[in-house]
Amino acid sequence: MTVIELCVEDTEGVQIASQMGIDRVELCDDLSCGGLTPSDRVVDSALSVAPSGGMQVLIRPRPGTFVMPSGEERDIAEAMRRLRERTDHTDIPVGFVVGGLTSDHEIDQDVLSLWRDAAGERPLTFHRAFDTVQNMDRSLDQLIRAGFDRVLTTGGDASVVNMENIRHLTDRAAGEMIILVSGGLRSHNVASVIHRTGATEVHMRAPAQQPGRTDPDEAQRIVAVVRGQNL
Repeated sequence: MTVIELCVEDTEGVQIASQMGIDRVELCDDLSCGGLTPSDRVVDSALSVAPSGGMQVLIRPRPGTFVMPSGEERDIAEAMRRLRERTDHTDIPVGFVVGGLTSDHEIDQDVLSLWRDAAGERPLTFHRAFDTVQNMDRSLDQLIRAGFDRVLTTGGDASVVNMENIRHLTDRAAGEMIILVSGGLRSHNVASVIHRTGATEVHMRAPAQQPGRTDPDEAQRIVAVVRGQNL
């Protein structure tokens, strides 16, 4: 069965995801800029209504480029440690979504090790900074060696799934890392993407007309399409 992860930016969105049968959520703030770290208050309230499959918390301290200024990797690690302690009481699996690159758009193995250590045993996802790396195969191998659980990717495109690259990455990572497929997925196209890429996990939004809100009808359609196709 394909795991559905819905990206939301408030407690209401988390609750809608749970009610509609979404497996897992990624909790962010301000998706208009690609997402930022949510506040402690939102994390706390979201935990009470999160899906049993878990909640991934984005740790991204600022908008803009994925190239990290000096010291940002340590700020991200510290935020993970703090939120790990803050969410120790819950039975809901809570993981973290992080990412960042050097000035030449490479992944630093030492930074990956720092983040893996900060996350402890929590699930750890490398976000779409991956789509701007110089060499996806080399970067994927680095993430696998560092013990990351998944990578969120379109396969290198800015906004649309690159089917061929996703299939390649899925084959390369088989048994060692999950490729979490993203890139403009909605209820009208997610079944086709799953069929064509072999995706075991998909990541998408269910945006309402009001910015930042989640459309329960679209969330319901997503679940119906994925589950109805026996995927």
